[in-house]
Amino acid sequence: MNAKTKRQTLITFYFIFILFGLSIITIDPLIPVISEQINVGFDRIGIALFAGSIAALLSNFIAGSLSDRLDIKKLVLFGLMLLSTGFVVFGTFLNYIMFIIVIILLRVGFGTIDTTIHSFSSKIFKKDISRVFIKLDIAWYFGAFLGPLVISVVLFFDFLPRYIFFIYAAVYAIFIVVFYRICPKRKIQDSGLPNFNRSSFISDKKQFLVLKDPVVIIGSFVLFFYLGALMGLSSWMTTYLLSFGIKVAYGSAILSLYWLFSIIGMVITVKIISRVKEINILISGCLAGTICLTLFCFVPDVFFKILILPIQAIFFAAIFPLTTSISAKRDKENSGTILGFTIAFAFAGSIVFQPVYGYIAEYLGKKYIAHLALVGSIIGLIFTIILFRIIQKEYT
Repeated sequence: MNAKTKRQTLITFYFIFILFGLSIITIDPLIPVISEQINVGFDRIGIALFAGSIAALLSNFIAGSLSDRLDIKKLVLFGLMLLSTGFVVFGTFLNYIMFIIVIILLRVGFGTIDTTIHSFSSKIFKKDISRVFIKLDIAWYFGAFLGPLVISVVLFFDFLPRYIFFIYAAVYAIFIVVFYRICPKRKIQDSGLPNFNRSSFISDKKQFLVLKDPVVIIGSFVLFFYLGALMGLSSWMTTYLLSFGIKVAYGSAILSLYWLFSIIGMVITVKIISRVKEINILISGCLAGTICLTLFCFVPDVFFKILILPIQAIFFAAIFPLTTSISAKRDKENSGTILGFTIAFAFAGSIVFQPVYGYIAEYLGKKYIAHLALVGSIIGLIFTIILFRIIQKEYT
């Protein structure tokens, strides 16, 4: 792949990730609305998100493994088609069963695209993996910032959210055409990487041996607890704020502010990553963010909560790209397998946390949602410290 094609494909990926963040986060602030519309409790909504997380976990792991051997173009197109189809169904008809089916379709699509695009980037931009990963996440966060803002406007003016889903489906369909035309038909990989032939099967055992690396394993647990806890908190943020009398339309705007400050955190990380080691940025951000989340939980004043939330977002912003980058660099040839494994663990966190969030909201009270996020973050911090010690020992 020549330099021009690489650049065009990467730019296309950035735009896909903007839409990716925009569309996936759009669903989160609508949880109270969807719960009322289909007449089910928060516990059953949590079960639906649980099913979606299982689908995402499997799709991440499978897509990661396949991206080391197959044409990544086909994997990305498959993910885009699932997303376009899922949003058409979402906008057309919705009851509880259809909600579960749609969530599974969307999560498989998101999982496939997330892992394959990160795998592509690690293979093409070997010397700049961290920076590219962070820029992909900045694109995602920008979309995540816009998503709740769009929903806030829609609900404020009493528009039907389903029309937005049709727009998302149409835009994903456009990206299918754009990506198909821009991306070359041959495999997206450097000539130095292994081709998918008989020798690939021989190296399958070596491909999965990288998953025994302690850094990959511990990094996966970091993502399990942090992403499970924090993405769950994002999903249930408007529900949590309802317990303080904040309407969904305004809670959605606050969630949008959270993602805006996440972008600021990512930009700061880009600025310092050439001077500070990835693991040092990671552990500092995890520690400071967990302290902020503790204050968010236990200080009762709602205005203080709104104030501390963006600060927390800045510190937590780079956990995902830094952890995946540290893991992918352990074996760049099999980075897809590593990324599929680590990102799958992040979704596995959602499998555990999402239904628990639902049950807590339904049976203990919405005010306790943030406490679960704090528990997950504290455990994630412990694993981050272990990861820090392992990497430090390798340098000594």
